[in-house]
Amino acid sequence: MIRRIAYRMFGNFCSKIALPGFEKKLRQSRLFIPFPMYLSLFFFCIFSAAAISLLLIFFICFLYLSKIINDSFSFSLIFAAAVFFIGSVCFIFAVFLLLPELCAYDRKIKIEKQLLFAVNYMSALAAAGVRSEVIFKTMASGQFIQIYGALSEEFSRYAVQTDFFGKDNPSALTLLAEETPSPLFSNFLTGAKNTFLSGSRFQNYILSKKHEYQSLAVRRKEKYFQTLELLSEMYITAFLAAPLFMTILLFSMMPFSGSKIEQMKLLAYQAVPFMGIFFLLVLEIINEKEDL
Repeated sequence: MIRRIAYRMFGNFCSKIALPGFEKKLRQSRLFIPFPMYLSLFFFCIFSAAAISLLLIFFICFLYLSKIINDSFSFSLIFAAAVFFIGSVCFIFAVFLLLPELCAYDRKIKIEKQLLFAVNYMSALAAAGVRSEVIFKTMASGQFIQIYGALSEEFSRYAVQTDFFGKDNPSALTLLAEETPSPLFSNFLTGAKNTFLSGSRFQNYILSKKHEYQSLAVRRKEKYFQTLELLSEMYITAFLAAPLFMTILLFSMMPFSGSKIEQMKLLAYQAVPFMGIFFLLVLEIINEKEDL
């Protein structure tokens, strides 16, 4: 409902605006919102924030003219309304600008996590003599969406282009390679298209990609373990040894500078738990959660 209202208000204006880079990122995010409608929603939210701010200002002016509030209080309220408008505009701009980027990045991570397993299965199908077109459409079927998730959804775009729009195999692969958010998957599709055009055996290509992605996964996992090792050393040094050293130092200084019980309590019951929670958050952010 809101989309329709926003498009009726700003659709004609937004249809004349062209941002090729942002439009591509919007397609890669798979939000399935046309660019003019997405831009119309942006202007509608800005317009709504401005309207609310103006209503607040008019209401404040009415209260001031009615002698309900004094000068200083009315000025504070007007200032708060202006801050609300500026903050709302900045927030809306950040959300609408970053949302496609974040969604595309999330899909990229999910696609690349499942690509190795999908290539292993596709190599088995290719070894059995199944044609590449059939393999790609098989990966787009409903049962594989539950297994491979975002990767199968990408292959479903290929199936739509070939089955419903009548495009040939190279054209559908080219379009999917341009719109997918994963450079690794785009490289795979481009190689598959070139293999098809050159008349080479798809079985040989998919087998080479299988070994390539296995080596890539091993290198990625080794890098991940090295990062965990570095973080563990940082945790032992900065989060365990340093608070323990400070506690011993404070305890040893008590005969010379008085009681340090409060500082020791602050260090033991607040600083150390806070640093532990912070370390867990950092660890959760960098944790790739890959199942190899």
